[in-house]
Amino acid sequence: MSRPRVIYDCNILLQALLSGRGASFHCVQLVWDGSVTLVLSTTVLGEFRRVLSEPFVAAKNPEVTPRRVEGFLSELTYRAEVIRDVPRVQSFQRDPKDACYLDLAVAADVEFLVTRDHDLLDLPQDHSLDAKQFRQLSRNQIQILGPQSFLSTVASRL
Repeated sequence: MSRPRVIYDCNILLQALLSGRGASFHCVQLVWDGSVTLVLSTTVLGEFRRVLSEPFVAAKNPEVTPRRVEGFLSELTYRAEVIRDVPRVQSFQRDPKDACYLDLAVAADVEFLVTRDHDLLDLPQDHSLDAKQFRQLSRNQIQILGPQSFLSTVASRL
């Protein structure tokens, strides 16, 4: 059986780095142990680096040093499939910053997009033009789930 292909949004990665426990951490643990294939893009990696360099992150989390961040990113990129040139296939009016995840999901033909972002979580049942376009582009084959739901879903496959 093939490993599930998954995208984690920036907040899942950030929570995993910051806490070392909880659902987001367990999602990333599936990457470390080879149970899932994480798919990243250079755009997603850039967003993650940008968020981690925000002064409020360092102020609230002094343990998040540049060395720790680079170690985490190095490990992620080593274990992930990184797609460098992701074609822009969808605008996302509701939150344009999230379009990079939707573009990557379609380009990489993933099974799961894991997020806590309600703009993304609403797409499977939303009636907006953006939502309908995404469902058509993905052929309704990409599940958008929160981390706990994702862990429950893949537990039966592992």
